[in-house]
Amino acid sequence: MLYSIRMRAAKGGSHETGGTHISGAERIVADNELSTIASELITRALHHAKGQADYINLTIDTVNKDNVIYINSLPIETHTVNSVEEGHATATDLLVKSGITPTACNRAIQLLLTLTTNMRGAILLDAVTGKRLDSTNDRGIRVSHMDAIQSNTVLSGKHHMYEALTLASKVSSCNGVLGELCWSDDPEYVIGYVSCDHTYHRINKMKVPSSPMGGRVFFIQPHMPVEPIIDYLENTDVLVDINQACIK
Repeated sequence: MLYSIRMRAAKGGSHETGGTHISGAERIVADNELSTIASELITRALHHAKGQADYINLTIDTVNKDNVIYINSLPIETHTVNSVEEGHATATDLLVKSGITPTACNRAIQLLLTLTTNMRGAILLDAVTGKRLDSTNDRGIRVSHMDAIQSNTVLSGKHHMYEALTLASKVSSCNGVLGELCWSDDPEYVIGYVSCDHTYHRINKMKVPSSPMGGRVFFIQPHMPVEPIIDYLENTDVLVDINQACIK
């Protein structure tokens, strides 16, 4: 039997009562792995660069194998830049080439640069107008119910990239999502990415060192109903096949 196990952690109380988001992670695992993975997720919440969580929530439920969607991971391309500004320009160029307007790209970057608190989920923007489409305020749309089904020796030890690639691959598989912009809220991790045109573009400098702020934006095809997109991202079980062939 498969189980979905999801962890979210905060400091200063729960997220719902105003606590500061510290960490979030999830897996889809067999029943004999459940206790080990639960312990690993709790340890992660207690030893994070953003501090030790005083609120940890674990949610575990069964997964219907017949409803799981299996997809391949996005291929990876790496872009090396010399500054955060160049990183943002590179991200914008890649997104614009995929059909997202400069207006929407600039709006996304400004939203992430001006965050005053870290969001648990993503902002949804119209890929043409840059108008925000979700009404979740600081919560955002949290992509959930996903995992990778094959370890990759190339990515071994690169937890940020491994998890981001899994998430980006699920997001890219969602009908109506044209692209994604992201950089981490981990103060020690300045690498970010955009995913568009079925490729995960890793950019080595997307925020200043020691910054605790990060987030993600999904660019939505105009005139697409948002509710089915949100339902797929938050609730559909997806397993991503990560393999060495994904490294370009």
